[in-house]
Amino acid sequence: MPVSNCVNVSRPTEIKRLPWMRRIHVHSPKLARTLVLFSEESVNAWALIESCPLIKEFCEHPGYVDVGGERVLAEFWVKGDEREAFLKLDGGIDLLPEHSAEAPTFTEVVVDRVLPSWFEPYREWIANWLQINPYLVANARFVTSEMLDRVADTFSTARPLYDAEHALREMDRQLARTAIFMLLHQGKLRSDGLMLGPLASTTIFRRSDA
Repeated sequence: MPVSNCVNVSRPTEIKRLPWMRRIHVHSPKLARTLVLFSEESVNAWALIESCPLIKEFCEHPGYVDVGGERVLAEFWVKGDEREAFLKLDGGIDLLPEHSAEAPTFTEVVVDRVLPSWFEPYREWIANWLQINPYLVANARFVTSEMLDRVADTFSTARPLYDAEHALREMDRQLARTAIFMLLHQGKLRSDGLMLGPLASTTIFRRSDA
């Protein structure tokens, strides 16, 4: 079985799909591919990973790590500019690789254990991101860099979604909204309201540096 303390996760480990396991397909704009996940906890973790602009790279089911002396499959590997870690979701499903001999084992790496309670403060954000992500999946390819610049210029001051869309009324409404969400995804816009309540036309967006 391959063992590594050099982290270079290029593809997920294929998971043994038992008959009773849920299969949840989500599309990641950050990875430009579809992920197959197996629990609500893993979907919640993916939504936070996908929506965090500080995370530049990630991979689901990267391989084995050591947790308290036990060798287990991690749910995610994440990497930012200054830190990388493997995530093990406590209370989740114990996953098994389809081909054990091919699953890598990572040693001397940072492993963060994620308790179910850790998600509680982010419930609204996660629910909102699950509404936002389809815009990126379906429409981002139609949004040009010039359109993104035009939308970014609209937020010289903080403004609610409906007001920004009105200011961008020369654009297709769906593409204008998608561009706003793309800038949020890139970390160029932020919205504290998405942590507090459902996405709405009154949700306020502002520049991240404002």
